[in-house]
Amino acid sequence: MTGENDFQMPADMASKAKKKFGNVMIIGLGMIGGSFAKALKERGLATLYGADRRDGELALGVSTGVIDYPAELTAEYVTKMDIIILATPVRAMESVLSEIKPYLLPTTLVTDVGSTKGSVIDSARRVFSDVPPNFIPSHPIAGAEKSGVLASNPLLFEKHMAIVTPLSDSNPVLLDRLHRLWRSVGADVVSMDVEHHDHVLASSSHLPHLLAYTLVDALANGDRSQDVFKFAAGGFRDFTRIASSDPVMWRDVFMANKDATLATLDHFTDRLADMRTAIEQGDGASMFGVFTRAKSARDHFLRLLEQRTIGSVKEVRPMSVSVLPASSIKGNISLLGDKSLSHKAITIAALSQGVSEIKNIDLTGDVRITMQAFRDMGVVIEEVTADYLRVHGVGLRGLKAPIAPINVHQSRESLYLLLPVLAGQPFSVSVVAEDKLLNQSFGDLFSLVRQMGGRVESEIADCLPVNLSPDVSLDVSIELNTGSERLRMSAFLAAIYSPLEGRVVPFLPGLSHCEVLLRHFGVSILDDGAGFRVLPAGLIGVDVVLSGDEYEASWLVLLSSLLPGSELLIENSGLDSTSFAFMMFLRSIGADILMSPKNELGLSVGELRSGFAELKAFSLTAEQSYQFRDVLPLLCVAAVYASGESRIQGIGSLPYHHEDRVLALVDALRQMKITCAYESGELVIEGGLPKGGELDCAGDDKLALAMLVLGVRSQSVTKVNDCQKLLEEFSELESVARQLGFHCLVAQ
Repeated sequence: MTGENDFQMPADMASKAKKKFGNVMIIGLGMIGGSFAKALKERGLATLYGADRRDGELALGVSTGVIDYPAELTAEYVTKMDIIILATPVRAMESVLSEIKPYLLPTTLVTDVGSTKGSVIDSARRVFSDVPPNFIPSHPIAGAEKSGVLASNPLLFEKHMAIVTPLSDSNPVLLDRLHRLWRSVGADVVSMDVEHHDHVLASSSHLPHLLAYTLVDALANGDRSQDVFKFAAGGFRDFTRIASSDPVMWRDVFMANKDATLATLDHFTDRLADMRTAIEQGDGASMFGVFTRAKSARDHFLRLLEQRTIGSVKEVRPMSVSVLPASSIKGNISLLGDKSLSHKAITIAALSQGVSEIKNIDLTGDVRITMQAFRDMGVVIEEVTADYLRVHGVGLRGLKAPIAPINVHQSRESLYLLLPVLAGQPFSVSVVAEDKLLNQSFGDLFSLVRQMGGRVESEIADCLPVNLSPDVSLDVSIELNTGSERLRMSAFLAAIYSPLEGRVVPFLPGLSHCEVLLRHFGVSILDDGAGFRVLPAGLIGVDVVLSGDEYEASWLVLLSSLLPGSELLIENSGLDSTSFAFMMFLRSIGADILMSPKNELGLSVGELRSGFAELKAFSLTAEQSYQFRDVLPLLCVAAVYASGESRIQGIGSLPYHHEDRVLALVDALRQMKITCAYESGELVIEGGLPKGGELDCAGDDKLALAMLVLGVRSQSVTKVNDCQKLLEEFSELESVARQLGFHCLVAQ
């Protein structure tokens, strides 16, 4: 490609202070290329160079201030560029890539703005054999019927979508830079794989243009064409507006995206034939069905455009979740309340005197089991909205005997909360369960309840079902020998029933949500350095807004750390000592995380920010592995995407369900062709690129989330099966994914 023969490299080019994006070359100064150049130039983000076969357009680009300097596709210019943007017709991509290939540096980000991606990738492969890691296609969903550099509009991309379509081996640092480049001109950036992009655009853009062109051509060549155009109203104008677009460009688009366009066209013609049949047969019901479904879909589309809704959670029981490897997460989000906190808040509010209002509460899954148990014992609980409860507390010992045994079903959380509470009541009660909680030993929990002074009877020692009977209340002094958060909360609930003073010595140091929540409701908990003293006092009903789920927050932070182009703000995080330490550890290995400082209660409450960062290998001691046991699968995934070899010790010493979860993930790593070794309780993971494929989480929701984040930059789609529990526990998954732009698909 050549331009004016007398173009000269500016003498001060190398000496000029670098702007944010350095030297940027736009190849092809049409409306899109010119608008991109003008947007960058007016914002002072880059020094702009332009190249175009049309000398007139190039001269206009300089004279109108769209670009700073004209350029040629020679070593003199190409080697000096930080970013090259191909804004030529898609059929010219191969020729342009061939011209710049000899001079292209691997550090130069190369992208395009074409509306088809498969053909662009094919062109790159023909030129380079393999697509270079620094060539990352993209496509702004913006345009106008005008063409040429004089149509350049620096605001063209404001509040429009820009799609980036990275490949599995795309340079993650340059991919992140591409996201930032598009955002800098006002675009909302999303990631998408190439094939999906071409099919989506064939449906949403290419087919409408094809229909508009074909309709206008058909009517213009009909017998009544004069009257058709004479009496056509606004509907005809609006529908056919896009038929004024550049015919050459659209010819190239349909030739480049032939397969996807034909598949979409075939689907449409089938539906059009159905409509013709309905009209022919006078089938008004079928027509009305199509019209009402279309109106609903159109209204939803408009709401999405106006950003007035983030979608509702579907009440489904999915079997699998698939994650597409080209993605990023961006935006501000407020998570639904932590599920464990939701259980605890209902329990404490029910035992308080007066009315408590609990907002941002998660009422999905087994939280309703806890709520129903207290309703069965006389507590009035109003569901004001889907995430807002009003609880009329009855006091520590004000519960009424239920008319039937309390059934905790399969909820371990409900069991650990209810058993010490029931042991403190003046009536006898039976507690039953189902499936996995039956015939399972709860020796630690039963021992704690016995220390309260009540009688505990079960047919099989320390197993459900169990009968609890009141006796002489005793002061409780409990030294925990496990870091279980459930048992910790049980111990504090038992302690508040002590006649004089209770005492709890946690297994791990630091502050958890247990103590903070109880203090919020008026319990006097004093830290004496070795443990906590719990003074006898009634609980007082208060209002509380629950912070977002901690595990979901940890998952999202890791997602944003691994996905180029990500910028995440969690508005309502609430980190206890362990979660805060986990975030600090991620920061120590390179993560870009900003947390709110700890408040007077010892929690980090408020905003939590994170974004893409290159992680480095790490070593985890046995003590750290135990401390981070709940999020250990996430740390294993972090090791996969970190550079170098990571070592995680002490896995064999973890509680069996935590060890099993890690070992299941190790099997998944090997299936995804990640080099790892497990021996004598130590796991060694070599950083690499996962292959992708089909995994099974065995119904474990935390393992499922770890597997999903494992697949976010894999070479192909990662499908995780048996995810019903995940969608029950993380009911917001689909809506959060949509809001943040994370591409995952839930299938029945």
